[in-house]
Amino acid sequence: MVRSRGDTEMARRTEAIVDASIAVKWLSDEEGTQAALKLREEHIEGITVLSAPDLLLYELANALRYKPDFDNEKVTRALSHVIDLQIDLITPGREILQQSTKDAYLYDTTVYDSCYLALGELMGVEVYTSDRKFYEKAKDSDILRLI
Repeated sequence: MVRSRGDTEMARRTEAIVDASIAVKWLSDEEGTQAALKLREEHIEGITVLSAPDLLLYELANALRYKPDFDNEKVTRALSHVIDLQIDLITPGREILQQSTKDAYLYDTTVYDSCYLALGELMGVEVYTSDRKFYEKAKDSDILRLI
């Protein structure tokens, strides 16, 4: 883009989908945590708008429930923290559910995992995961990124 001297450059905000495996890394120090935290910080700073199916909260709660260093109180605080991030949590409708089911068959994944991919496909944005098994199955998708 050619700019003239008086133009001011406006930062263009990007959008991305994150799955529960990324949200777990925001709350637990493990492989990939730094990259996941970078996504979260970009969201907080308004550089990237993060979205996810509302399923993320249930999957996150379940994943944390089985981490030995989390108890009920710590899981509750962690969920409140994620809610406070104001990620755009989307309630799946007919279109997302149809695409999720289609992707689950196409990539031989669960419908739970494929709902993140379906949302990314319908929105035309990248999907971030740290679930290596899911990534290996669906890596032929042009929008899936492994952290």
